Amino acid sequence: MKTVLVVDDELDIAEAVQAILEEEQFRVILCGNGKEALEKLAEEKPALAIIDVMMPVMNGYETIDAIREDPGHVFPILVMSAIQPPKDKATQQGWAGFLKKPFSLESLLESVTRLTSAS
Repeated sequence: MKTVLVVDDELDIAEAVQAILEEEQFRVILCGNGKEALEKLAEEKPALAIIDVMMPVMNGYETIDAIREDPGHVFPILVMSAIQPPKDKATQQGWAGFLKKPFSLESLLESVTRLTSAS
């Protein structure tokens, strides 16, 4: 069973993503902000991280920078946000994909399946 780390301060969205992915046989770890995610990554090795941009404590961009600083964290990152990020941000941070909120069940599953199939 592949593990997906979901980082989003909007609990209803995070829990909806969790329910959808668990139905597809993924193990899901929820974190409410980037600091929590970094703490979880000390003990977990996910196949994929889905990270929201707008969060308290550490926003998504800061979280991704911190993840990328650790050579032990080698997994794709799927960014989700209601706002379109700057064009060069995905390249700078090495994202594997972007989901614009609100997103469809199909686009979530397609992205997660595609990005976890390589691991």
